[in-house]
Amino acid sequence: MEKLQRAALTAAITAAVAAGLGIAATTANAQPVASQSAAAGRVGADERVVESFLHDVVDEHNGGATADFVTSDVSWHGGTLGVVSGSANVTNLFTGIVTALPDLHATIFDVIGQGNQVVVRQVITGTQEQAIIGIPASGKVVSWNAVDLFVLRDGKISQIWAGDDWTAILADTGTYKAPWIN
Repeated sequence: MEKLQRAALTAAITAAVAAGLGIAATTANAQPVASQSAAAGRVGADERVVESFLHDVVDEHNGGATADFVTSDVSWHGGTLGVVSGSANVTNLFTGIVTALPDLHATIFDVIGQGNQVVVRQVITGTQEQAIIGIPASGKVVSWNAVDLFVLRDGKISQIWAGDDWTAILADTGTYKAPWIN
């Protein structure tokens, strides 16, 4: 293992020098420890905001709490579902989701923060008891993977880029079954 580590380190140093990056360039761009610590603290705080949002809104089924976590000009980007903008509209969106799936739960596998962005990889599960996005109530358990990007500004969520597996949602509700799903 040590040979592999030494080889990887040697390759990395060689590549850096070959690219014109030397110790002087690294030192010139280095941030003071206080700045690195402050940035890490901000990222950690942003991650906690997102985790609290998912807990309070999704797991506690409180769509109205969305307004406490988002900016007034928040945008939710849902791919083929379109964009929902404004705090009231995004709050209504999440209220509709947790109402339609009253036992909704997010199992979080990864939370990764960098700068003002937080990515969450999770599996969402709930029973569809009411219509949602035009799909009539099915009474079925729905489960899907999601990788969502949250952008924060001043400690609040300003954008949500929802990467949800809509094919799984459609299959679980009995709306559409893609040929590759068993």
